[in-house]
Amino acid sequence: MPHSKYKRPAGFEGIQSDPEESYRAGYQHGVRVLLRHLESEQKLDMERLTKWVNSDLTAWRHDTEAEPTPPTP
Repeated sequence: MPHSKYKRPAGFEGIQSDPEESYRAGYQHGVRVLLRHLESEQKLDMERLTKWVNSDLTAWRHDTEAEPTPPTP
């Protein structure tokens, strides 16, 4: 797989050689991060979480200069 146009360290894409496999690995990673956040919250604020997904996370996803680690909720 060619190196990403996004600001990622070399080899960040891992061993996935197929774009679909890479997409699925990223999807799985995202779900794990979200579950860890939900488990750690004493009082879950779904409105705040929804705003985070629709603004900060979406902006990070499309920013080619962003760090590889997504913003936290």
